[in-house]
Amino acid sequence: MSGAQRYSRKQRLRGEDIDALLASGKGLRRSGVWVQARLNTLDCPRLGMIIPRRVVPRAVDRNRIRRVLREWFRTNQQHLGSRDVLVRVTDKPVELVSAVVAQLLAKLP
Repeated sequence: MSGAQRYSRKQRLRGEDIDALLASGKGLRRSGVWVQARLNTLDCPRLGMIIPRRVVPRAVDRNRIRRVLREWFRTNQQHLGSRDVLVRVTDKPVELVSAVVAQLLAKLP
């Protein structure tokens, strides 16, 4: 596996970066998934996920959504450029979370 195909620790959105994205308020929502993105000054894309327990009560389901999103990000990161992406599950999750996220990202600048 090459380095470009990995989902490394430096590609995770955390703390103040997530807060900044949430404060911007700009994003797209569809089918229970809200996606926000903005350009970053790094040379790699970063992914953040918010999957609340009240929306997805079972840990096994939350973890599956995370795995699906990480795999989507890992395989599509070369198309994202230097962008921070925050995915927030707001309603009962759809089966094809990664497809919905891809469609929403295509609409974002």
